[in-house]
Amino acid sequence: MHQKKTPCQIHGGKEGRFFIMKWKKGMAVLAAAACLAGCLAGCSGSGSDSGSKESGKEESTEIKDITWMYAQMSGMIPEDLQKVEDALNEITEEKIQVHVKLNPVSFADYQNQISLIMASQEKMDIITTAGSNIWSALLSQRQLTPLNDLLDEYGADIKDTVPDDYFRGTTVNGNIYAVTTNGTKSDNYNIVLRKDLVDKYDLQDEVEKIKASDSILDMDENFEILEGIFQVIKENEPEMEILFPWGSNMGINYDQLSDRLGVMMYDGEDIENLFASEEYKKLCETIYGWARDGYIMKDAATTTESAGSLMKSGRLFAYTLSSGRGNYIDPGAANGYEAYCVNLRKPSISNNSITLFANCIPTTTTEPEAAMKFLNLLYSDADVVNLMAYGVKGEHYVEKEDGWIAYPDGVDASNSKYPGDQTYMYGNAFLLADHETYTTQSAEEGKAYDAGAYITNCMGFNYSSDEIKNEVAACSAVLNEFRTGLEMGAMDPATELPAFLKKLEKSGINVIIEEKQKQLDEWKETLKE
Repeated sequence: MHQKKTPCQIHGGKEGRFFIMKWKKGMAVLAAAACLAGCLAGCSGSGSDSGSKESGKEESTEIKDITWMYAQMSGMIPEDLQKVEDALNEITEEKIQVHVKLNPVSFADYQNQISLIMASQEKMDIITTAGSNIWSALLSQRQLTPLNDLLDEYGADIKDTVPDDYFRGTTVNGNIYAVTTNGTKSDNYNIVLRKDLVDKYDLQDEVEKIKASDSILDMDENFEILEGIFQVIKENEPEMEILFPWGSNMGINYDQLSDRLGVMMYDGEDIENLFASEEYKKLCETIYGWARDGYIMKDAATTTESAGSLMKSGRLFAYTLSSGRGNYIDPGAANGYEAYCVNLRKPSISNNSITLFANCIPTTTTEPEAAMKFLNLLYSDADVVNLMAYGVKGEHYVEKEDGWIAYPDGVDASNSKYPGDQTYMYGNAFLLADHETYTTQSAEEGKAYDAGAYITNCMGFNYSSDEIKNEVAACSAVLNEFRTGLEMGAMDPATELPAFLKKLEKSGINVIIEEKQKQLDEWKETLKE
């Protein structure tokens, strides 16, 4: 019998302890509105009594067509996607009279494809964010449909499932514009290291010395340890790329407030310029130093490949990422190699945690009601959750006598036609079945981990850029010019960081900070009422 493992609690817990856990790369997956079945005409025979949350309206039996766009983080569209889509529609057409077209897009091209679709007004009914920058862009360009009335009418299960506090993170001027995926929301910063190479060169003790810190300013000891590990791998594996600093901002704990143009540090009270901070300077200097020493992947600043695919190909030893877990060992379901995943930064919950993966209904929708019915299903139906996460039962996974699931005989992550490598993408993570390839995190464990996290002092604050559109556009262009190069070690911070800051000031970063601070102060006053 498999037993669940308890996460290593870095904040106030047992530091340095490793356990086997599936790296679910975040969390969640679709769930389902069995509850809606009772309120839809023609669904009384579904066998579900969860449809007690009825709208009181007689629904049409006409099948509505919607399209759902989400990121494929690995970049590889599953070979059996159509089979999963067909199985999904067997459920949705019966329960909610909705036909869903799945439209996964490679993560590397995801934001660009969203921009093209929105610009051309192509039909799209649901978009799942894959980064708070996508949420910010859609919101600032007024491309999102307010969800308040739709949630009241068709989203009863969502409202019952998603904590009220999480809705604060996607609410602007009283309007809800997205529904966050449900699951653990703590965000920390980790480094992922190939286990076979760590073990081969007897570096396990060094890995265990790495401790989660409050800030990058407290990471000197960790960096010394990592540099020693990198040097061993570089000397013994000369063809191996050492580190891809994917996700950047290593160890800096802050709420990016949509666009990073004026942020709040985890222990701060006011809006600050992240790029003028000592934390950011240290990040750039550290990464640049590692690049000069040959530790940073040569084309890190320009590659379109994901870190996971690079490790899976055997070309990469380590990468950094955000993750809501304690220390663990990834059994290789996604990466192709077992890997140590070690916390560098203590966990926190920010607005970014809420908008990182969230479901939106864009203004290009032609079926907002059908879209919300389907979203409601994503948060309440375990059959839908497991279908999207793991594929078709009996083909992509099998159920074992102990209630756990597993790959069929002869199938593993490397040859599965639906590997289920992004279970965090779809809706309600707490409805996922336990897969024998990985240990899972229960709802209770997830909530316990969240309880030990720092919470930003501006949780629920979303600013409006209406008055500073020109400055935001100008500064965003400057970020695009400098950030990647500085954070991937391709630019010398001694010369390029001052140039970056000067250009930001010229483009209006101080105006943005002033406006954000004004709105923040006004928001704080509303909390007193």
